[in-house]
Amino acid sequence: MRVVLFIDWFLYYTVELANALSNETEVMLVTRDHDYEIAPGSRKADIGEFLDDCLDPRVRREVLAFRQRSLKNVFEVIRVYRKVRAFRPQIIHVQENSDWRIACLTSFFSGRKLVLTVHDVVRHPGKQKEIFRPIRHFFRRRSRRIIVHGNSLKRLLASKSPTLEDRVRVIPHGAFTVYGKWDDGLIQEEPGTVLFFGYISKYKGIDVLIEAQPWITREIPETKVLIVGTGKEFEKYEAAVRMNPSFEVHNEFVPTEDVHRYFRRASVVVLPYIEASQSGVIPLAYAFGKPVVATDVGSIPEVVENGKTGFIVPPNDPGKLAEAVVTILKNPDLKSRMGRNAAEKAATDLSWKTIAAETLRVYASMIRHE
Repeated sequence: MRVVLFIDWFLYYTVELANALSNETEVMLVTRDHDYEIAPGSRKADIGEFLDDCLDPRVRREVLAFRQRSLKNVFEVIRVYRKVRAFRPQIIHVQENSDWRIACLTSFFSGRKLVLTVHDVVRHPGKQKEIFRPIRHFFRRRSRRIIVHGNSLKRLLASKSPTLEDRVRVIPHGAFTVYGKWDDGLIQEEPGTVLFFGYISKYKGIDVLIEAQPWITREIPETKVLIVGTGKEFEKYEAAVRMNPSFEVHNEFVPTEDVHRYFRRASVVVLPYIEASQSGVIPLAYAFGKPVVATDVGSIPEVVENGKTGFIVPPNDPGKLAEAVVTILKNPDLKSRMGRNAAEKAATDLSWKTIAAETLRVYASMIRHE
């Protein structure tokens, strides 16, 4: 089987998937050259160097060399099309995006070959108006199979577009392993450290975590709430944490090689989201053997096994969030057991070997049908 993976965003996810698929089939990865996922705006990074470090050498790769507005893309699309056509793919797998070049390239091939992964069925609250909706709808209408990361997302997509329901398949989000390349094991867990990690936006519930902090430190005074991630919206919350010694804030882009430092320090990872589709932070926490406290939104309860790998609490409830965190921190045996369960889940149900096997079954069903 020969598979081409097209991406604009979701670089880490697709690199992990490509690496796992390459154990069983031939894979080509077509990506863009912008470095927004691997470097902050102030520091340029070479996506080629990143792929050299992280992509299995068996995976063939092509990079769309220009920004979308460049007139040179006419020739670039032709160049990449010729490379893909020479590869003779049986499957074209796209991570949902708004890049007109990828829409153009995939339109040259039969829709019967097209698989689409939809990471967010609907846009998160507070996001800017979607001006690329026609491109997203193009991919959804044309794809033979659509992969989402949870049963609740399948139901949501079916409610929005009933005609797509029979095409939708559920495959969970895998546990990232790429960050482990830089983990030397020297950083030790810090008792009482609670980690929030990821892009800072209103729907992530930072304000709920800030409200929960006094409840937590009342029970465990030495608690440190570690907020790590970039996002302009943090300005709304800065005053509430600036002079509070219980908070440690890193409102900045975290380089790939530094991610492990924060997860190693954490005793528990929190996701106080008030809305979500799913989250790659949960399987990432599991990969580091950390229990998770998360809210009952989207497909998150399908990944967090309540009482086994962490706790599920109601959204917008700082009291329940604090109670769950305190329960874990006050019970070392429970925390250790949840951490072991989390690591086991990352190595089994959420391993990329498992994700790749389920993805290959989707591909095979399409080819058999043809």
